[in-house]
Amino acid sequence: MTASLMATSLKQALQPRALRKTLLSRLQRRRSARHSQRGVGLIEALVAVMLLGVSLLGLGLLQVQTLQHQRVSYSNTVAQLLSLDMAERIRANLEAIDQYDDADTTDAPADGCSSDCVPAELADQDIIDWRDAIINSTLTSGVGSVEVDERVVGGAGIGVHDVSVQVQWSDPISGGVDQQTYRFEVEP
Repeated sequence: MTASLMATSLKQALQPRALRKTLLSRLQRRRSARHSQRGVGLIEALVAVMLLGVSLLGLGLLQVQTLQHQRVSYSNTVAQLLSLDMAERIRANLEAIDQYDDADTTDAPADGCSSDCVPAELADQDIIDWRDAIINSTLTSGVGSVEVDERVVGGAGIGVHDVSVQVQWSDPISGGVDQQTYRFEVEP
């Protein structure tokens, strides 16, 4: 029976009508599978574009923060150089070290000297030049100040000067609200 049943199934399968039904049912299954996936490619493309957009936005924000921090670092470097410049001016003119005490660039002397200066006039000119250097620098609202303290060292009563040179400026990241300070202390 098994052989006769197989022969009958084979005959039916080979008939054009049965073959057509089998092919039609397979095509219908494929079509229904295609209809169920309609628009999936568009959604995938939309998700990919959205991910790309978010990634590019993140990279842009990272670049902005990098530039802001680079600006702060540059301001710190400028303040260090300006402080060091004034400390070197004081070291070069130790005769008038008291003239530098309580010097402030907001109330710098009105006039200094251009040549053949006595030490006190040279100190005034140094403060004027330092004020101009701070104003012309990239520091936002930059201000400089100097404090000179004298202390006695040892039993012989030798006087030593402690010089503190300070530069203040407004932080550009905070919109000028936060004040940054760089202090350089030296014993000339």
